[in-house]
Amino acid sequence: MRYLAWIDGRVVEASQLRQDVPYVMQRIHTLGGCVYNANNHLFVLREASEYLFSFASLITPSSVERIVAKLLDCAYAPLECSVPVVMRLYADGSLSFEVEAPTYGRGAYLRAKRYVGVEIEHSRPLPIMAQCSESCAADAMTERRVYHLGGDIALWTDAEGNLISLPWRPLFVYYKGVIFTPQEFHSVEYRMASKAIAAAGYELRVRAISSSALTMIDELFMVDVMGVSSLGAARKHRLQSSVAIRVAKMMEPK
Repeated sequence: MRYLAWIDGRVVEASQLRQDVPYVMQRIHTLGGCVYNANNHLFVLREASEYLFSFASLITPSSVERIVAKLLDCAYAPLECSVPVVMRLYADGSLSFEVEAPTYGRGAYLRAKRYVGVEIEHSRPLPIMAQCSESCAADAMTERRVYHLGGDIALWTDAEGNLISLPWRPLFVYYKGVIFTPQEFHSVEYRMASKAIAAAGYELRVRAISSSALTMIDELFMVDVMGVSSLGAARKHRLQSSVAIRVAKMMEPK
């Protein structure tokens, strides 16, 4: 497989993508050459670019599907595995798509690795549903801090000690038969998760979650567009994963 990108009509090596211009982005789930949730991803991308850059892309969902299908074909991407494709809209108006490494599974699934979460106090992100160059830089910085502290994944907390959930990686806590989340979003990832939670037969409640509750909860998991990540421990408290398994089984696509 080749790691390629499409930028303003040209297919190039992914290494040629620009790194010096601010952008907003959406990571898209593809399987068997098909794009999932193109319309919703475009809505989120346009909303974010209008907020940050005062303009929005005119590309249509059908064009996104056509471009991504061509790019996957040129990259010889495997049809039997899910492949993430990143759509970026830059501050100068250019648009790109980048093929990333295939996953080890077909469709959305529960990742085998159980992560150790570490609390990191952090300011709340911009009020947009899409990732951007600023949030990606913040993620990279907190990731390094977490590794230094002996963990795998950051659990963002605000100044009051409450957990922060992110639109592109919403956080869910299971406790005494109910699933809780700190905030509701209209991101693709949150919609996927809430739909799967309902299909699995669980009640979802939105309320503030103090980080002190990490020593009492049964499970903690996060959802991104490619699947579910279940935490194995937080604050040295061992966590289970049976509910995350059931939710992942209901996650689309399959």
